[in-house]
Amino acid sequence: MDVAPTFGSKKFLCPHCRVVAQQTWFDVRQAAKSANTIISHVFYEYRGTVADWEQKAIAQFIRQVNDANDRHMLDFVPPGFSVATCSSCDKFTLWVEGKLVFPPNIPVAPPNSDMDEDIQSLYLEAASIVGDSPRGATALLRLGLQLLLKQLGKSGKNINSDIKELVSDGLSPKIQQALDLLRVVGNNSVHPGQIDMNDGREIALKLFHVLNFIADEMISKPKELELLYSEVVPDETKQHINERDGNGS
Repeated sequence: MDVAPTFGSKKFLCPHCRVVAQQTWFDVRQAAKSANTIISHVFYEYRGTVADWEQKAIAQFIRQVNDANDRHMLDFVPPGFSVATCSSCDKFTLWVEGKLVFPPNIPVAPPNSDMDEDIQSLYLEAASIVGDSPRGATALLRLGLQLLLKQLGKSGKNINSDIKELVSDGLSPKIQQALDLLRVVGNNSVHPGQIDMNDGREIALKLFHVLNFIADEMISKPKELELLYSEVVPDETKQHINERDGNGS
């Protein structure tokens, strides 16, 4: 099921809290209705304090105010303006003419924080346009992959050659497949025709996960393991391990 923020949808992935939650919509129609309800409640309390002969005049006044609200609310609430409030975080999304304008819709998980900042920036830029231009987002992710390979110590000039070097270094087959998946689909975004991109948005959304997966497997997990090893294994034991493996002085 597509849970991306969609105009009028009663439930979608909130771009604020990243939870699929119920949404309460408010636009010019709801504005007029809310104003009328408030006025009716105020005068309902007031009407209990006045004489019976005044009730008809008050009821007529309420009808006139309601009619005026319905006719003139556009003077206060712009046409095409809508707000959806998230039931999970109580924050709102702003829509104009059916398009999300606030906050910028990032329909994917955040970029892996261990990637270099320029790669993370490309990732976020791709996420900001994936809805309107899946092909453009895919091209940016391909560039992100190129920079990621450079971060991993490769040239970053030729993705295919860099992957070949990593395979020669003993790269895991599943990571090789992830690298080639992003490379091949990314190439297609630059040189269309090799892959059917009719479902381009869904393919592009999956590629964000692929880039994060590569960074997680190649950078984050080894980093976490190295940190844990350095903190937990005693120095004397590390020396014995180095001597065992022929790395001792």
